[in-house]
Amino acid sequence: MEKALSVSQRPRQRRLRNYLLDRRFQLKYSGYLVGIALLFSLCLGFMLWRTSEAVISQSRRAVAQGELVVARGREVVAESQKVNLVVQMSIVKDPVYSENPALLEAFKADSERQDQRLLSQQRTLEEQAAALKRQSAEIEEQQRTMLRTLVIALTLLVILIGLAGIVVTHRVAGPIYKMKRQIREVAAGKLPLPSRLRKGDELVDFFEAFESMVASLRGRKEREIGQLEHALAALETKASSNDLEPLRRLREEMRAELEA
Repeated sequence: MEKALSVSQRPRQRRLRNYLLDRRFQLKYSGYLVGIALLFSLCLGFMLWRTSEAVISQSRRAVAQGELVVARGREVVAESQKVNLVVQMSIVKDPVYSENPALLEAFKADSERQDQRLLSQQRTLEEQAAALKRQSAEIEEQQRTMLRTLVIALTLLVILIGLAGIVVTHRVAGPIYKMKRQIREVAAGKLPLPSRLRKGDELVDFFEAFESMVASLRGRKEREIGQLEHALAALETKASSNDLEPLRRLREEMRAELEA
């Protein structure tokens, strides 16, 4: 079981290493992209937060104003009821109204209608204030949800840009990695044919120029081998086999450089 896990983990680690051919170069420029994306995300998040805070502040002021109107409405209703009570007591004591019960009942009915109208207006104001309070709470909840979503989305954006930077720089680092390896081989005297670039790799023109240089060096080496073979053929009848042995070893070494 452990062997199976280790075998399944190796290809994944190998693929990750293949994408980071030049860690310093790729992580450096991926870091630049991540930094720019992070700065953009912070600026965007700050502007959205300021805008939502302004909306919430305005909503809170509306709620506070509605509650103040409701409180004043209660005071008006209470004062109106007191006034009606005082007037009613005065009417009861007045001999004119005491001798005319119908007029007293008419005043009471009018006072009740006025009280009912004030109470209805008071209930309407209270309902509007409650609606404003609910709306303010919903706006605050929406702001929290929006900020959480924004943080998650921008975090994913930064991560994706970082991964995209690694992939893009991998297309540059791949050709550079191949050319560095080939240059070391040329410096060691070996001239193998360069492996082809993968589809999507960058620096194609530069790599083709490098490939042309290697092909030119191989052509010159092959001409030198041909001249050496002609020289060996001409010396076969004039020199002993032992005397020609160093030239044969040189020829084989030159061929090995082409086949490496």
